[in-house]
Amino acid sequence: MADAGRILERIRSYGANVVLEDEQLRLINSRKLPAEARNYLAMHRDAIAAVLRQDQEDAFEECAAIIEFDGGTPREWAEQFAKYLFKTKPKGVDEFEWSWFIATCGRMIDEAPVRSAA
Repeated sequence: MADAGRILERIRSYGANVVLEDEQLRLINSRKLPAEARNYLAMHRDAIAAVLRQDQEDAFEECAAIIEFDGGTPREWAEQFAKYLFKTKPKGVDEFEWSWFIATCGRMIDEAPVRSAA
């Protein structure tokens, strides 16, 4: 079985990338890959998705932990805010509005009264 991590490294070395969006793989800059690469990716789709899913979970956990510990925020708040940080902007919402929303959420957490961990 092929190593999905090495497959991703190889794809990225060509200047392309694979991302996981709504449990679907999306190939970015596919024109930079050799012609046979698409078939190879399709054969290893599940393994690649598993690696990307784990990467997303690890990044989410790290982000939530930073918000919790560095910000002195309750874990539930940290996880909810981290979910928004990892979300794709909803359709119909422009970039400025989404940026304002995320910044406002962060400011609310930053400005909340200090809480004890007990």
